[in-house]
Amino acid sequence: MILYKYIFKEILKTQIITLIVLLVVFLSQSMIRLISRAAVGSVPVDIITNLAAYAVPEIAMIMLPLTLFLACLITLGRICSDSEMVVMRSIGFSPANVMTIAMILAFFTSIVTAFNCIYLVPWASNAKETLMKQTENNPQFLPIESGKFSSMGGYNIYIENVEEKSDGEKNIAHVFVMEAPFANVGNSMTIADKGYLVHDENGVLWLELDKGSRYEVMTEDGTSNKAIFDKFRTPVAGSDSELQEDDSISSRDTFDLLHSGETRAVVEAQWRLSPIFAVFILTFVAIPLSMVNPRQGRFARLMPAILIYASYYMFLLSCRNMINSGSLPLYPGLFVVPVVFFLFVGLPLNLPRNFWKLLRAKKEAK
Repeated sequence: MILYKYIFKEILKTQIITLIVLLVVFLSQSMIRLISRAAVGSVPVDIITNLAAYAVPEIAMIMLPLTLFLACLITLGRICSDSEMVVMRSIGFSPANVMTIAMILAFFTSIVTAFNCIYLVPWASNAKETLMKQTENNPQFLPIESGKFSSMGGYNIYIENVEEKSDGEKNIAHVFVMEAPFANVGNSMTIADKGYLVHDENGVLWLELDKGSRYEVMTEDGTSNKAIFDKFRTPVAGSDSELQEDDSISSRDTFDLLHSGETRAVVEAQWRLSPIFAVFILTFVAIPLSMVNPRQGRFARLMPAILIYASYYMFLLSCRNMINSGSLPLYPGLFVVPVVFFLFVGLPLNLPRNFWKLLRAKKEAK
């Protein structure tokens, strides 16, 4: 029992540390991409932290199977290289006992993975899409700055002065509004002294202009109309209610996707469920790879293990693309990948080294 607790604790500790390190690395990369997008104005600076947080479930979907895989390799590799496993085997503690401990850890990891993949991933995707679209409707996040062109609701807008009020609304002065794209015929330009960005009772964002002129080009020879107005109003974004009607596959419930009957939807559901099976398959593969000779060193089989992990997910991605293109049937779909790896990678690695010799000798004896 002491050995069970010792190995369980060491693998779990390594898994947690590995998960933290990998999350920090991948979140840093995500933050760098978001900051670069914010620098060019495609993402508001104020929501970068929220967008990075919503990326955590999707990152964890891939990282959770990998962390247990690496934890088994690193921990058991150290135990073997320090000759601790030799001592354990001398008292009857076999690799089968180690496999039992690893599978218990895999069971708990699979529960966390299932909750993350089935519930957190679609929730985070939906929250991210909603936040991005809400920023398009919120004057506080609109890319409006003094002396710069902005694109909103099919218009190119140039504003000489922008004043932000305490309630988040924005007052603008000396406004030039042009239809986008601007052509010679059938377009218009509106010039006003003052303007406002306000929401109506339905949540639609409107651009209101005071005391200005509107010019419309009517024909190719340059004939135009001019209209002088005291107040002009045009919508520049949709309503908040429309934002909630997003039907993106990535934000839909996993069980709804499974029963939808659509190929892309079912494949997305299978993709979310695949990490749960990957936890067990990769752990089953990691145990024999971690049983190294003390003279080989703890990282002797780390590179082959990483190649096996990469090939697993490359195979998974290939199957996903082929199912979406119709080259493979929808069922068994992505579930065939763990079965293939179990039969052709996991089982051969876990068989005794002299298994085939014994099998051949048994056949010859008959």
